[in-house]
Parts: sequence; structure tokens; C-alpha cells
Amino acid sequence: MGPTPYQYLPLWAKVAIERLDADAALRSEAMLDELLDSYARCYAEVVDAQTRDSARHICRRRFIGSYTEPPRPEPVPPGTLRLVRLAREGALSTGDRVATQRLGECEVTRIHTPHSIEVRDPSTGRHYLISGLDFGTDARVVEVEAACGATTP
Repeated sequence: MGPTPYQYLPLWAKVAIERLDADAALRSEAMLDELLDSYARCYAEVVDAQTRDSARHICRRRFIGSYTEPPRPEPVPPGTLRLVRLAREGALSTGDRVATQRLGECEVTRIHTPHSIEVRDPSTGRHYLISGLDFGTDARVVEVEAACGATTP
């Protein structure tokens, strides 16, 4: 079932939405949930999932650009490597963060070849070798110092 239209929401849910409309600083999902719980309690009611989801849906549409929701983690499909954070755009290097379905988010510790990297699981500290990667035909391993033209004494 889809979201309940505004006109069919309980009065306390409408008041919570209008409170966010009156003060842009309060426009977040956490504040909406807090207001819904508080106003429902005043009416001796409990917020059901349908009403909460409908109020969130209305706020997302009404306050475009100013209503914030908590970030939702993107699922990582099996057999893929998701780049979470890169120090340099378009270049995977040590210290960057990647994610796999089995390991979750990990830190790149070493790049062995264009097809294999070594990562460290931050929660356990264990190292894993991930191989069989395909970054494309023009992917290559480059020493950072040599690429920048730095000289060592």
C-alpha cells in the first residue's frame, strides 16, 4: 500500500509536518520521528509504521533540498568491488577504502597487479588478497613517487 495522503493523516502527524514547515532548522528525519512520537503520546496513541512512512514521504516531497535523511548504505552485489573513498579521483592507491559483500568496508594496503589488491579489514585487522579484478584494459600499476617525478636522496 502506498503512502497515506496528507488529508487522511491523524491530526498529530499533520502538526508534526507543519512544525517542520515552520522551522527549516528542524527538517530532518530524526526530528520528524521525535515530533511524531511526542505528539502521538499527547493523544495517547502510538505511531504506526504506515503513518511514519507517509509523513516521511510527504516531507521528502514538500521540503526538497532542505529535508535530510540518514544515509543508507548501498548493497554491494556479490563478486563486485565498490570504491568507497579515493584519495585521487580515478586512481586507486593505498589508504583508499573499498567494499565487498563478504568483507564489508576495507582499507587498501597494497596494489599487487592491475588485477589484485591487498586489503585490511578495520574491524579485525586481518589482511585479505582480492584477485580477479578488472579495472579495464588501460589499468596499470604506477609507483606514486615515480609518477610525481620525486627524487629520493
